[in-house]
Amino acid sequence: MNLLIISSLLTFFLYYFACFDFADSKKKLSYIICFVTIAFVQRFIIAPELNNDFYLYYDFKIFHKPADLFSFLLKEPYLYSVYAFFDIFSNDKGIIFSCIYWFNHIVTVVFFVWLIKLKDIDVWKKMLLFSIFYFFFGFVLLRNAPAYLLFAVYFYYSYRNLKFNYVLLTPFMHISSILILIVYFYKWKKYYLFFAIICILGPIFFLVFMPYLENLDFFRYVLWKINDYSKVNIVIGYTHWLFFAFITLLYLLGIILYKKRMLHPFLVTTAFFYYVSYFVNPIMAFRFTPYVLFALLFLNFDPLKKQIVRILNLSSVFLCVIYLFILYHTHNKLILI
Repeated sequence: MNLLIISSLLTFFLYYFACFDFADSKKKLSYIICFVTIAFVQRFIIAPELNNDFYLYYDFKIFHKPADLFSFLLKEPYLYSVYAFFDIFSNDKGIIFSCIYWFNHIVTVVFFVWLIKLKDIDVWKKMLLFSIFYFFFGFVLLRNAPAYLLFAVYFYYSYRNLKFNYVLLTPFMHISSILILIVYFYKWKKYYLFFAIICILGPIFFLVFMPYLENLDFFRYVLWKINDYSKVNIVIGYTHWLFFAFITLLYLLGIILYKKRMLHPFLVTTAFFYYVSYFVNPIMAFRFTPYVLFALLFLNFDPLKKQIVRILNLSSVFLCVIYLFILYHTHNKLILI
């Protein structure tokens, strides 16, 4: 347990210092190298089976082997493809899943190193994203995490008028990204009309054709996932309420400070799906939280006063509390160690 705490704190503080710019670039590089090294040590210390979702994947409850090529293409094929790749080297399911978790962790670490190197993203924003999502992406979410990371890169590049078409792969990783993928058409002049039509006709189409859709294996899978999200845990609900309050506060501050800039299609679309899903089910809404925060924090708003940014950057060290909370929130079994 002591080694776990030490490695976790080292990971956090090394990332924190790596986010700052130094006159000597070698100093920043040394922090990055140390962060990556300790992050891998941390992955060794925290056994994959300790995370809350491990046996849901391991027992194929939220991850299914496809029956044929058609079901492979429709049922989020990314994770099974990774599973099949490591299955080439070992028939031991435990080893295969360990490799998958390691692969997922490496991808996550690469993303956060990429985030460190972005010059136009403030330190406090980097630390906020790291504190909230590092354990979710790197240690828990095998299907969702790559989709979230691709969308994060897409938002960043799109705000800066750069193309990133790999975001089109996200539905093959997690089906929920189909909803957010509508932002791919954000440059259309009548985007909001298109968005409104989709939001109105989509549910109507679903209800009218429900009897026919239920006979399709793919839609039975979608309905199963919706039903799974409907099982709300009251204790977890309080955590989601805190996220709801925090996200709402960010939007309100954005409206006060930036007014019309908050009408960017990315912000409106992600906010719409987050708030609608929250009132349907808070757990479902949490699936949209990464989209919301990446869209909010990556937009190149007019910079705040340097003194305010400096205070926020220095104060972000206190996010360590949230970072540790999420470590235990995602690994309930650590309490027993």
